Amino acid sequence: MIPAGCSTLAKTPHRLLPGRGAIVAVRAKDAEFTDLDGRTWLDCEMAMGTATWGHARPEVTEAVSGVLARGTAFSVADPLELALAERLLARFGVYEAVKFAKSGADVVSGAVRIARAATGRDLVVATEYHGWHDWAAPSHYCARPTALGIPQAVAALTLTTPPGDPERLLRLLREHARNVAAVVVCPNRWSADHLGIVVDAVRSVGAVVIFDEVTSGIRMGRRATCGEVDVWPDLLCLSKGMANGLPLAAILGHRRLVMRAEDVRMSNAHSSESLALAAALACEDLMDAAPTWPSWRARTVDMMEALRARIDVLGLGGHIELRGDHSSFSLGTVGAPDFWTDPFRTHLLDVLTDCRIFTKGYFVFSDRHTPARLDEVERAIDTALTDYGHHN
Repeated sequence: MIPAGCSTLAKTPHRLLPGRGAIVAVRAKDAEFTDLDGRTWLDCEMAMGTATWGHARPEVTEAVSGVLARGTAFSVADPLELALAERLLARFGVYEAVKFAKSGADVVSGAVRIARAATGRDLVVATEYHGWHDWAAPSHYCARPTALGIPQAVAALTLTTPPGDPERLLRLLREHARNVAAVVVCPNRWSADHLGIVVDAVRSVGAVVIFDEVTSGIRMGRRATCGEVDVWPDLLCLSKGMANGLPLAAILGHRRLVMRAEDVRMSNAHSSESLALAAALACEDLMDAAPTWPSWRARTVDMMEALRARIDVLGLGGHIELRGDHSSFSLGTVGAPDFWTDPFRTHLLDVLTDCRIFTKGYFVFSDRHTPARLDEVERAIDTALTDYGHHN
């Protein structure tokens, strides 16, 4: 009855281990969830990185419960919207305005619309997955635009280049300098030096710099990747983790650009509902109180270094690679054309399932992953690597 078995494609059964792993969850708490068969799993995906503070976090639950009692959506604005905007602008410091929405795809697409309106240009440069909307989808999915339901004329307005390759991006800019409205990058996939080069080049041709931090965002640091490396875009897009699993996203930027969200008619009936706003304010309080953030960063960095060393010791250096950073990492076969059919991913999930550790191949931790639980994850991955090394 439901296409692919779940309305969120990343949760569909074909990415899991039907018959062995968890397919449906019925409750979750902290860093664990219980599936339909009553099995408890250590959650190493945390609702695709949205439950940054842990499942059913009491401070967030209390904030949302208070809003439930007074009404969750009004016919006019809720003061919580302004309160959250002020908190976000205070935390990031360099921006002047915020526009809220409900999903990462919406805010990145909204930023693209704003850039086109501000520049009067049509072309957009995409560097990887930026959502399912018409302008972005053909650059990511290995399918003809028409097979995705996207007109070829629309797909032709998006140019693509891989992340982390400034030379190719600069060539595109030189070829289309007068027609590029915006360049969209996920900054955690670029070095700080390369980011600086890209930002300067994009602005030099009069285009808008958009950072897609929908996935990395606050998982990288208090002020996202751009704050970590001190390279700031014209428009910053955030979503996952903002409201600890509730749907919320935001565009931050300078007033002259963000205010154009009204001009391009960016709107949604639920963009200003109160539950997610209350949850996000509770998350802001948690972040203000956190002595270090992300709380799992140091242990995860150590884990990644240990796993890379283990790969080398086992002689798998040319076969298996570890990708990502403390916000999210994965292991896979070097040069595998498709992550979801990668044989090492299948082997890894099989081993982790025996340990009641849940992942789809990406390791995404939370504030509720204690050092002891992270030790469990490292040991399980080490076992998978060792078994793979002995049989290959």
